[in-house]
Amino acid sequence: MKKFLFPIFLLCSLSGCLSAHTEMLDERTAIISGKGSSFDDLASVTHKVFMQAAITGQQRGFQYFQILDDKHGYRPTYVQNAATSSTTGTVTKTGRHSTSYNETTTSTPASVTRLDKPMKETVVRFYKTGEVTPGQPGIWSVQSILSANGS
Repeated sequence: MKKFLFPIFLLCSLSGCLSAHTEMLDERTAIISGKGSSFDDLASVTHKVFMQAAITGQQRGFQYFQILDDKHGYRPTYVQNAATSSTTGTVTKTGRHSTSYNETTTSTPASVTRLDKPMKETVVRFYKTGEVTPGQPGIWSVQSILSANGS
């Protein structure tokens, strides 16, 4: 089982896995949390959160949503890079008994690299037709978002 899960984990961590999770606070209000890898940017995470909000709204029979609160930032992750050393050289033979050796050693010290992973937490409230005015600032159409993204 471990042999099967490791390649999937490695692929996800290297390919820029975006994810979003919805937690309903009540029948109309949800927290949508999104996160990306160090290869993703905040705009990609924001897109994923908006898609998740639209999908959640559609699944629950709502046509609109409004963002009540929005927080975003980056989670730092640290990767240790191992020290390396390489030696190259040449052997030169002059005559029958005389040999010289010339070598060069190059060393790179260990280091730590910081990778920032974007994250976003958004609180949304869902509405049905007639409860809000479409086109009002801050009101998002579930169908418009899904249609624009081929869903």
